[in-house]
This record gives sequence, structure tokens and C-alpha cells, in this order.
Amino acid sequence: MAQLIIYKGEEKREIHADIGSNLLKELIKNGIYIDSPCGGMGLCGKCRVEIIDGKNKTYSLACRTIIDRDMEIRIPIAERRDAQIMTSGEAYVDIDPSIQSTIIELSKPSIEDQLSDVDRLEEALGARGAIPNSIMPDISEILRQNSFKVQAIRYEDEILSIAKAIDKNKDHYYGIAVDIGTTTIVGYLLDLKKGEELGLYSSLNPQSRHGADVITRIDYTMESKDGLNEMRDLIRDSINIMVADLCSKSEVTPDSIYEIDIVGNTVMMHIFAGLPVKNIALSPFIPVVGRRLELNARDIDIGINPNGKIVIPPMISGYIGADAIAAILSCNMHKDEEISLLIDIGTNGEIALGNKDGIVLCSTAAGPAFEGARIECGLGGVEGAINRVFIHEELEFTTIKDAPAIGICGSGIVDVVAQMLKVGLIDSTGRMLSIDEIDDTFPKNIKDRVVSINDQPALILQTDDKSPTGDIYISQKDIREVQLAKGAIAAGIEILIDDMNISYEDIDNVYLAGGFGNYIDHTHAADIGLIPDALKNKIKTIGNGAGVGAKMMLLSKHMKKEADSIRDMSRYIELSARIDFQTIFVDLLEF
Repeated sequence: MAQLIIYKGEEKREIHADIGSNLLKELIKNGIYIDSPCGGMGLCGKCRVEIIDGKNKTYSLACRTIIDRDMEIRIPIAERRDAQIMTSGEAYVDIDPSIQSTIIELSKPSIEDQLSDVDRLEEALGARGAIPNSIMPDISEILRQNSFKVQAIRYEDEILSIAKAIDKNKDHYYGIAVDIGTTTIVGYLLDLKKGEELGLYSSLNPQSRHGADVITRIDYTMESKDGLNEMRDLIRDSINIMVADLCSKSEVTPDSIYEIDIVGNTVMMHIFAGLPVKNIALSPFIPVVGRRLELNARDIDIGINPNGKIVIPPMISGYIGADAIAAILSCNMHKDEEISLLIDIGTNGEIALGNKDGIVLCSTAAGPAFEGARIECGLGGVEGAINRVFIHEELEFTTIKDAPAIGICGSGIVDVVAQMLKVGLIDSTGRMLSIDEIDDTFPKNIKDRVVSINDQPALILQTDDKSPTGDIYISQKDIREVQLAKGAIAAGIEILIDDMNISYEDIDNVYLAGGFGNYIDHTHAADIGLIPDALKNKIKTIGNGAGVGAKMMLLSKHMKKEADSIRDMSRYIELSARIDFQTIFVDLLEF
């Protein structure tokens, strides 16, 4: 057994670990947060720690460090910051939720009328068999305490609770719409009678400690003995924290929340439901379930009314989930005559193309670059992330919340690559000029920022004396990662257009959803080829489309049925199965 002394800012912790165990896993097990977006594969370099051995200090990746002795370890203080999470977006829908309240006054039983309490109630509701066993023990007492005048809360035809009848003007029941992203979680508390939004909650997804993308998380569920249950509990605990937070900031009690509608990609939905995900990672990439799921809150320990419902909308494929259906629902493209293109570039990029006659979709792995996981100084949209870059005679930038720069996020990555391309620091092939190739035609301030790091050219954005995390830069390797990511998105768009046998001119609307799509500069995105230049003037941002769609389904049972119909009218194209994908992808790598 080894003793580990962990320093993180002013905090000092002492933990114990088995000799031969992995440092990253021990830190996670003991609740010590450290960024590891590649899931401990040794690829991202984000879990670097300082190992103190007397007067000597060395740096090592926690995921590649085996504990072989007592150790003192310092974790960089800027590992975790408040995130800039996309939560905006309006839901426009007629209020007709699946949750309904009915006040009933029953005839009292007598010698002549000996109908059972449950039958009497179901007969009055016109819903035989609607009362579940879980609420039967309390019904007799509730009826008699309230002179057989009660309030019934139902989900569709199922009765969820029977309680004392109250004044209809004070008759309130609530629900929460949730968007579980691979990186972030957003929740909206809604009054289901009035349709009003009463509260908003956002946080980072705690599963990120096991990897930044769905593949590394699937690997964790397969490689760790109890990995699936651990990942499931992490997300369910987050939902319970959300419920408690929303209730504490409003006059709502958990018992009066009767429905939570949850959207997310197929892997996130399966993990939340406790379903295995290993086959989603293996060809032919088949999920356990695709149709709508309705779970009971009491069965999965979610802290709302015990008889409440947890609703997961349908999913289209292993890599097109309920969040994509929700985003389609939010922009109404499935009902329009016009042809629309929907792009949601999150940790996983989903693309949909079509109209009322049908929708084709594909999924691309672009997020790891645009959300910072594969960029050397990259990070998500957190406080201190460089989010805008300007290169003229000088290089200038802004950061989220104007905090000291600690890295660069997706919108900043797109900006800096577009600006480097414009001033000639990189060419159309993505090759970056080396120090020797930078001549006096470049402004001195720009010329002095080009250096060599790890034997490759790099552009310094912020020097280590002005940043708590050391030099912040964009390297040749980073440029290649951006090319791969933007090439994948552009190729996905090209294949969908080819499949529908249309041209760019036939597309009337381009909807950008999610945080990255809303924060990027659209001109710069077109400059690097992420979005086809012919489409840049057709762009409309729709905020958190997935969250908006979840709100719409929560507020309207008709919208739930529309989500089912979107699944039925959609067709998924597996890009890896297209023989022309690689050719198109390579052709679109150039800027």
C-alpha cells in the first residue's frame, strides 16, 4: 500500500492506493477531479501532473503512471472551471401535456352499492385498470378522509397519484426537460399547466472523467467490472442533484414533479437506462432499443414523485439519438416543404437533411477536436477559454468571462485557423510555415509568435508568464486535427446531399444547433470549409435545439407522437459503409 499526498491549489489530500495501481484511476476513485477526455488512453495529454520527489520534480500523465511507491503529486489548479453551456432556445407548442389533473367527486359506497374503491374510482375516471398496484394501499384512506372528493394525476391513461382535491386555481403539477450531452447536462423546470419555465440548471457531465467521447465511455463499461453501473449511477445522481437544485430555487416540491423527459445521444440514453452499450461500438453498431422508453421514477431511484414517469424519446440508430430527433422537432424541418440542413456539432456531430417527405441523417466524430479534447491546449467552453481570435498587425483574443486565458475552445480554434489561413501562416493543404519560412513580410508581433514545439511549428497565443497553465498555442498537429474534424463534417454533408440527389442551391435553411454551432463565427467556419461556402448565408442558429425539443415533448403529448413519426420517416446512413466516403473525406481535407 502506498501513501499519496495530493496537492491541488490550496487543497491537500492524503489517499492510499495499492502498489501497481494506475494513478488516474485512483484519483477518480477518490473523487479528485482531473481532466482525462481520452478516457485514460494516453492520447490527449490533458491529465499531466507534477510528481515531487524531494527536490526533484517530473511531469507525467496520470493515466500512464503506475504507483510504485509513496508519492507527492501536484495537479494543475486550472483543471476545472465554470462552463459556458448552451441553454437557450424557445419552445412554441400548444399546452397539452401527458400529465393531466382531474378532480372527481364520487358517490359514496352503501349496502346497496358495494363496488370496491379501486373499481369505483376507475369507473368515474373512465379508465378501467388505470390504477397501479403501488398506490392501491393508500386509496381507501384518502377517499374517506376527503369525503370521496379527490384529485387524480394521470400520465396518459395511467393514474399516478390520488390526493385531496384542491382549488383548481392552485392546481399545479410540474415536469423537467433534460438534455444529457456527452459533455454537459441542461435541465428546465416547467409548470405543466401553464407551460411556464420556472427554473434552469446546467452542469458538466460527470462521466467525462471516463472519456470525452462515447467510444471511450463504451470502452470503460466493457473494461471495468462494474463500469456500466458506475456510469449509470453518475448520470442518475446528476439528475437527482438537478431536481434538488431546481426545487430549492422554486416553490416546487419533488413530490409534485410527475414527469422528466430526457434526450441525449443513443449511448447516453442507454447508459441512463442501465442498458449495455458494447454492441453500439461494434459493427454493425446495433443498440438494444430504438423506440420510446417510459420508466418509473421509483424503479430507478429518481427523486421526483415515486409514481412519476421518466420518458426517453425514440432513437434512430446507434449514433443518432433522441437529441437529434428533439432538434429536428424544434426547427420543424420534418413538416416543411423547404429542404433544410440541420447540423449539431457537439462531442458527436449529427447531420440531418430533408423535409416533410423524409429525412436522411449521418453521424461524424468531429467533437473531440472542436471541443478541445484532441487539441494540445484545447478545452471545452469554460471560464478562461480563448473563444475569439483576431490576427492583423497584432494577435488579439477574448476569453469566456474575460478570465485569464487557460486554453482555447472550439469557437477560438475555428477563428485562429481561419485567421492563420488568411494571413498565410498555413496554406490550403494545412501545412504551417516553420520559423525559417517566416520572413519580414509578416508583422514582427506575428513573426515572433511562431516557434518550434516538439519539433513542429506552433503559433503562441499567450505566453506562460501571462497564463496559469503555461504557453497556450496552436501547433501543426492541432491544424491536422481540425482538418480531420472539419473534413468529416463536410463529407457527411456532401454524402447526404448526394443521397438526396440535390445541390446546395436546393437547400433553403441551414440550422446550427448546440453550443459550438451557436458560438462559432459562421464566416470563419465557411473559410476553413467546415460549412460549405454556398450555404453560409442560409444559416440560422437555434440554440439548444435538443433541449427545446425535450421541452416541447414534455408540454405536449402530440409532440411525443411527432417524435415517434420523425423516427419512422428518417433513414440513417452509416458513413463507414459508404465506399465513396473516404474519397470524399480526403478531397475535403484541404482548406
